Amino acid sequence: MALRTTFSSVLLLVQMLFVYGFQTHRNISVLVEIPEDISPGSTVVDPRDFVNAGVSLTEDKKAPLCSANITGGDYFGRFKVHAENLTLTVAAPLDYELTSRYNQTVDLTYTGNKSTWHVNVVIAVTDVSGYPPLYDKRCETPVLPERRQDKRYTVISSDGYLHGFLDGKPVGTFSDPMLWNVNREYYTIMDEYVILKDGCSIKVLFGTTRLVGRQTFLRPWLEGPQNGRTEALCNDRKGTDKGKILLLDISIDDKLPNWSQGSQFNMNGHVRYVWAIELNGVWSSSSFWIRCNVDITLFDARALAEITAEYNVTGCPDGRYGLHCDKDCVCKNGARCHGFNGACECRPGWRGRACDIPWPEVVIVATPGDSVVKYIGTNLTLTCLAPHIHVKNMTWLYQTENEETDTKIIEVAQNSSINIQPILESVNGKYTCAVKAEDGKIFNANFVLNATECPPNYHGKVCRQVCDCQHGGTCDRWEGCLCSPGRHGDRCEQTCAPGTFGLNCSMDCSCQNNATCDAVNGSCICTEGQSGEFCQIVSRNRNSQVVIVVLASVLPTVVVIGCIVTGVLVKQGRRRTGKKEQTDVELEVTSVMETLSSWEADKEDIRFEHMIGEGEFGHVVRGRLRVPQGYEVLVAAKSIRSDRMTASAVRDFRREMEILARIHEDKEGHPNVVKFYGVVTKSDPQYILVEYASNEDLRRYLWSVREQCKTTGHTKLLERLGFACDVACGLSELARLKIVHRDIAARNVVITDRKVAKIADFGLSRDVYVSSAYACTNQGGEEELLPLKWMAVESLRDGVYTCKSDVWSYGVLLWEIASFGEEPRYAGGPMHPDVCTLLELLKKGVRLQQPQKCSQPLYRIVRSCWIVDPSKRPTPEELLRKIEQLMPPHLVNHHLR
Repeated sequence: MALRTTFSSVLLLVQMLFVYGFQTHRNISVLVEIPEDISPGSTVVDPRDFVNAGVSLTEDKKAPLCSANITGGDYFGRFKVHAENLTLTVAAPLDYELTSRYNQTVDLTYTGNKSTWHVNVVIAVTDVSGYPPLYDKRCETPVLPERRQDKRYTVISSDGYLHGFLDGKPVGTFSDPMLWNVNREYYTIMDEYVILKDGCSIKVLFGTTRLVGRQTFLRPWLEGPQNGRTEALCNDRKGTDKGKILLLDISIDDKLPNWSQGSQFNMNGHVRYVWAIELNGVWSSSSFWIRCNVDITLFDARALAEITAEYNVTGCPDGRYGLHCDKDCVCKNGARCHGFNGACECRPGWRGRACDIPWPEVVIVATPGDSVVKYIGTNLTLTCLAPHIHVKNMTWLYQTENEETDTKIIEVAQNSSINIQPILESVNGKYTCAVKAEDGKIFNANFVLNATECPPNYHGKVCRQVCDCQHGGTCDRWEGCLCSPGRHGDRCEQTCAPGTFGLNCSMDCSCQNNATCDAVNGSCICTEGQSGEFCQIVSRNRNSQVVIVVLASVLPTVVVIGCIVTGVLVKQGRRRTGKKEQTDVELEVTSVMETLSSWEADKEDIRFEHMIGEGEFGHVVRGRLRVPQGYEVLVAAKSIRSDRMTASAVRDFRREMEILARIHEDKEGHPNVVKFYGVVTKSDPQYILVEYASNEDLRRYLWSVREQCKTTGHTKLLERLGFACDVACGLSELARLKIVHRDIAARNVVITDRKVAKIADFGLSRDVYVSSAYACTNQGGEEELLPLKWMAVESLRDGVYTCKSDVWSYGVLLWEIASFGEEPRYAGGPMHPDVCTLLELLKKGVRLQQPQKCSQPLYRIVRSCWIVDPSKRPTPEELLRKIEQLMPPHLVNHHLR
């Protein structure tokens, strides 16, 4: 590294000193500037150059030099005189923040006239950006126990390969450039440049003469549509930005990343392909998984190219650091060396780049200190250390968390430690160790204790009770074990009693005929001979037929008389009503048949497979439909049960047909509305044919994510936000067509095999997915199932449904997404409130509370959907824009959507 010495000004200064005052005292002053990152051993200045310049002005001959010694200003041994050439050199690493100026006095003694020259070297240390490197404990690297001369190391490791995908399909594996140093000859690496920066980031620049192996398929694509440059953005499993991978053909595009400027990278014509890799946030606590993706043009078609890799931080042997563990650490006095950048973690009383400068300071050390979090119920010892200080006395001060409380002295003694056994919330606050030195100087250090949590698996006021939760239960500070649905007991060891299900087994089953119900979700488990959502249908057996025959033979007169009396009583009223209802049903079905004639499918083109949904009014069967193009598609075929052909069922059935046909007027439909394939109305039963979603509905999918999160810790936040965006897009299309869904909920959104969310169930949703989400109401004398907890205020109060009421329901769906599919429950109300109770709660301002793992920005979007005034609620487009702002910019409108 070049030194900057102001030679012209120094020479003028030397001449003036000789002429006007230093001819007898023989003193010379020299000003030199050096950067703080100068390497030890570098020459600062040769004092003889300036002495000789001065002597030539006053003496005829130069006396031979005998010796050179530093006699003053040598702070902490930062400099020394080189024994062979008597030059002033750097002896130890410098640090601008500690000392930016040194005044070194170097005495030069001549043997001829035994004269001594005092050369005052003023050394100005200049600040260098990014130096010294900082020690970041978040990405602290392990220290390997041994170091072998014949083994190559890398501070991070992988399986040696990058795994490639094209539109989600594997296309092969490629050698990992991060490990190319293992076999450099094979890859003909002409140069490399590595930066391991603060903030746990790695930036690597590699140059090669050619692409080899499976990389060769990149060549025509790189040279063609990509114009010599392609950049893949990298993310972790949560979608967080983790850097990028840049591949350059520098014969076409030689613009390297800004961070590589000044790298002295070899661009002399031998290198043609350059890999520039940036990895950010490389934590050492767990495996580092990334997916890097880029849209490419291949064979005149767009495709999504992806590369995945998984790294582990393996660390370097003791005393080494760097990507290849080939650099020597400079840390001293027990300091730990960071494997990424060689930064030193100094022990108390030491400072500087190499932790070799003694520093008077006070430090409080907490024992145990292996965790930043201090738990209630555990013990804590605070020790005050005062290295390099001649202590006169030491005082411990304590101030509670309430800032208005005065600070009080808790101990005045030479004892350097205080014990807190056990930690309670009442002892939280700021602890100060005040040290007075013998020379009167005061030194202080602070430690803030803020313990609010119990240790893992403990609960209670003082955290002494053990949880030991079973079957997926979680330990709560105050409640103890919080059991998953279907479990209860102090340790979740018991299943729900027969007839109950759900959280805390607080919900009652609705199963009939002594059928049992699923303890988790309450679905009825029918035995042989039972059917229906609640197992309410029982097939007749021979014994029952015998009983009926006997009863019929014994009581024929009673039956006949009863029929006659009933006919007389209702012949003027009930018979007319029944006839009118039957006529209305027939007219509605006829109207549908006429309107949807272009959507009519031939029943012979359908191969029905098995039932996938059954309710009180209808069935859903999976099938395969042969389309006009000649191939088969999977469909879900909905139908009304012949014995439940009520006016409301027919109305809902007709409504769904008409809505789906209207959405699909152009035959394409919308990507976020379930695809409509047609209807079957010329046979009995009639069917609505829509696409089959392999991942079932969004609610069940969220349940599976919640269970996976318990074991893996992955919340799939980006995926869930993508589903929210999908539904908002679909809702926007419905609003454009002025279609009101009336039942926007997670149970009515299906997830395709490509992880796309689509709005479904425009009419029979309440029948296909009968559950506790619906309540019976009486609308115009007809009993109807309504999704009360998803309904807007105006819908509950006045029966008004608009696109704005769909936005309210969308807010509840967002809440479901944020809570991993929990069933909504309003604080202060029952699990299943009636209309009056729910309206009263909403009028009081009660809303669904913020889910545990829901961020504040997302919850604000949720709450905006529940404004009482419909005109002030956001539109679907505004909701989409707000949710997209929560996602990384490069994933907006991405394939996850």
